[in-house]
Amino acid sequence: MHIESRDIIARPIDEVYPLIRDHLDALVPYLPNVKRIDRVSVKPTAGGVDIVNNWFAIAEVPGPVKRVLKPEFFSWKDYARWNDADRCVDYRLESFLGKELYDARGRNTFTAIGADRTEIRVSCDIDLHADRIPGVPRFVLDRVMPIVEKVLEQLIAPNLRSVGKGVAGYFREHPGASPRA
Repeated sequence: MHIESRDIIARPIDEVYPLIRDHLDALVPYLPNVKRIDRVSVKPTAGGVDIVNNWFAIAEVPGPVKRVLKPEFFSWKDYARWNDADRCVDYRLESFLGKELYDARGRNTFTAIGADRTEIRVSCDIDLHADRIPGVPRFVLDRVMPIVEKVLEQLIAPNLRSVGKGVAGYFREHPGASPRA
C-alpha cells in the first residue's frame, strides 16, 4: 500500500518543521486514533537528528478480530532520521509485536512556499504481513486476515495522511506558538 498526501500550512517553515521534529506529541489531539506519542530517544547527527518515538493508537476492532489482536498490535515505533539542511525526514515504522508484522518506510518533506506558507508532503510504503501475528493459529488467521489487514490500513493510513491537517489544527488553536528550528 502506498500512502501519499500533500498539505499547505499557512505558517513559515521555521515554525512547522521544528514543531513536527521536536514537539510531535503536541499534535496528538489533532491526529485521528492516536492516544499518545512518547519520545524514546534523540541522537544528534552531523546533518540533523535521529529520533525514536513510540506511537500508541486507539482502534475500533471489529468483533471477530478482538480475540486475535492485542493492544500492543496498535502501537508502533517510529525510527526517524531528520535532515535539517534538506528539511525532510526518512522513517521506518515497526510494530511493538515485532519487526516482521509489516514493512513501513517513508519520507516526509517540508518546503517553504514564500515567507509564510509551508508544504508538507508525506509518502510511505507499507507492506502488511498479517499472517505473521504471533500466537494466532493459522486456521483462525485465514478467516480473519482480511479484517486484520483492513484494520491496520484504517489505523496507519489516516494518521500518516493527517499530519498536515494536525499541524494546521495545532496552529489554529495556538496562533502565537512559534517553535523555531
